[in-house]
Amino acid sequence: MIDHLGIINYDLLYITHNNSEEDRSYFSRLSSSATISEYVYLPPARFDLFTHIKLRLRVRSWFCDCDYKNIYVASINSLVINALICRFSFSNLYTFDDGAANLVKGGSYYIDPSTKRMTVYRILFKGLAVEKVRKRIARHFSLYKGFCNIVEESRITYLDGWRSEYQRAPDITSPRERTKRYFIGAPFEEVMSGQEIERMIDLMLAVGIDGYIKHPREKKELPIGGIILDKGGRIAEEVILEDSVGCAVELYGFLSSVMMNLQGVSEKRVVFLPGHHKLTGVGELARESGCQEVYLT
Repeated sequence: MIDHLGIINYDLLYITHNNSEEDRSYFSRLSSSATISEYVYLPPARFDLFTHIKLRLRVRSWFCDCDYKNIYVASINSLVINALICRFSFSNLYTFDDGAANLVKGGSYYIDPSTKRMTVYRILFKGLAVEKVRKRIARHFSLYKGFCNIVEESRITYLDGWRSEYQRAPDITSPRERTKRYFIGAPFEEVMSGQEIERMIDLMLAVGIDGYIKHPREKKELPIGGIILDKGGRIAEEVILEDSVGCAVELYGFLSSVMMNLQGVSEKRVVFLPGHHKLTGVGELARESGCQEVYLT
């Protein structure tokens, strides 16, 4: 997006709760051209309110009296990012995809939870409901053409992103040596029950995988075999394309941006979902993107 818009003078605030190798690599690349840059790592506290309060204090210098003509953000549902958006109420607001989260209809990027707690949080942090922030967006930048996003089509600019450089075109004249199967890790305990995770493990052991791509928020990889691929700070897509040269590709895991981005180079994409997701935006997105759904309950 920075290259597409030709932005040469910018400040960078990078917030992470993981401090992963990927986070540090992304920050290093982005901050190298920034005028002012700050990397903020804050591990999640036991109670989420404490995490938000600590983060607000850590980034208080960004709420200073300086003004920006344009601001670019991803996580509009974040209490602190939301508050920053409100602080710069006279700036032009631009947003960009936060993985595939923007594509999940009715999700946290579309509307606030209808709870008293969220209402209190927005008041406490001087923020706005997500649906009101969406109305302020001047333009959204996305990789995903053909899918609904947090603003209507007329306010979306589509970018080629990493694919223009890394995605290989399939060569139907060259025979594939073999099929390589990759498991895309995720913080499964956040979205699945222990029983559902065990069911997924059993299914993956039956499939057999060649490579395991661990997620930055994944506390411990699942015991399903396969080599843990070292990403070296790169995105999973780059690692899979490099490791699978000359082979057909199959992907397994939770629905994610990796599943979306590698649609053109994967012969099969299988997503594991809790049963209650079948009638939600997550299940709908899985079907729209051409993934094979496996519901665990």
